[in-house]
Amino acid sequence: MDENKQNNNLFDKVNIGTKNYQELYERGLKLIKTEPEPKKLMMDILDEYLERLEDLPPIDFNTSKLEQMDVETKEKVKSLVLFGTQAALIRENAKIQAELRQANDNYRDLLSVVTSEFDKSISSISGYVQIIRKRLEENKYESIGEISHYIDRLSKNMYGIVDTLRCMSLIDQDKLTIEPRMFDLVHDALNPVIAEMDVRLQKKGMHVKLNSHEIKHLYQGDERYFKLVFRNLIHNAIQYGNPSSEINFEIEHKDKHIKMTVYNEGAGLNANKVDKIFNKYSRFHDKNDKTNVGIGLYAVKNIIEAHGGTIKAESEFSRWMRITIILTSNANQL
Repeated sequence: MDENKQNNNLFDKVNIGTKNYQELYERGLKLIKTEPEPKKLMMDILDEYLERLEDLPPIDFNTSKLEQMDVETKEKVKSLVLFGTQAALIRENAKIQAELRQANDNYRDLLSVVTSEFDKSISSISGYVQIIRKRLEENKYESIGEISHYIDRLSKNMYGIVDTLRCMSLIDQDKLTIEPRMFDLVHDALNPVIAEMDVRLQKKGMHVKLNSHEIKHLYQGDERYFKLVFRNLIHNAIQYGNPSSEINFEIEHKDKHIKMTVYNEGAGLNANKVDKIFNKYSRFHDKNDKTNVGIGLYAVKNIIEAHGGTIKAESEFSRWMRITIILTSNANQL
């Protein structure tokens, strides 16, 4: 029940001038948000509240009216309502402060991850540029194309991070819009992402294995967002998968639906945590892990649902993880 309605009901029962106490509550709510020690103040108020409650004779507020009480009892009732109101204000403030602290922690972690990723990428790009400059000065052109390729991959990695952050912002503002066009899910979206993440895959001795009986995988949707979906799914599989293992990507067309699954062996999760991995800022492997703050799968879920699809996760702790996406096949809607 709404906090204001609860207080209104109490005011109505004891008939002590609802308007004055309602104004007190609203003004108090504004003031109490600046209280630096809400927990201590709340305990002090509750101590006095209990002391006054013990001193109050038995009263049935359903049948008793304030004007029928003696002066002493009347003042005690008013004091109880006043302290009850203050306690409600302190509780509200404590809740607000806790939410603000959590939000600050989440955004601080997010900033830490983004800063770290950009720092590593920019440092690497700067190093490669120096190598290219030196080789040009010495008229040595071998491997320049390969180095440029590495720079391109690092640049795309930074773009991927920015793209996920931009998507999260649009979702939070309820402004995520889909610009559909016909494209091939594998050729146009998945393969470029695999190529982009090749260095990370090689570093961990992993590779992506595609399983499909079809040659084409046409779908009418937003290609840029499906790249973001695949990028985050593969990134998670790399991060939590076993070294030197396969990431199995399966795509199947059946009964006017497209079913895609991403499976990898690795850390996995307990069953009671799996359904929560799509929540914003969800982290379950290591709370001190500052390489992942739980926004990628949050974005993935919202993108899939914006396309009218469904997504679910299955896992066995310390063994495997599987993400399943089901879309309505719409290749004939051109």
